[in-house]
Amino acid sequence: MDDVVKINVLFFGKLSDKFGTRELEIPLFAGNSINDLAKRLQIYDMLESGTKVALNGELCSPETEIPDAAEVAFLPPVSGG
Repeated sequence: MDDVVKINVLFFGKLSDKFGTRELEIPLFAGNSINDLAKRLQIYDMLESGTKVALNGELCSPETEIPDAAEVAFLPPVSGG
């Protein structure tokens, strides 16, 4: 059986509206990356449109592997004047 990790995912801006919450606990297979998570959540295209990702409070690449008990935050671009 594959190892499973549990992570907390935080959503900000329009993503919290899309998911109807600011936080979800999600199980993943060990070795999954931010890209894998974004594909699972059907927001992969947002990574290519400027959404940033933080892993445990630090900005990271979408190719970064997600460790057990991690906190992943999706940070959409902010508009304003």
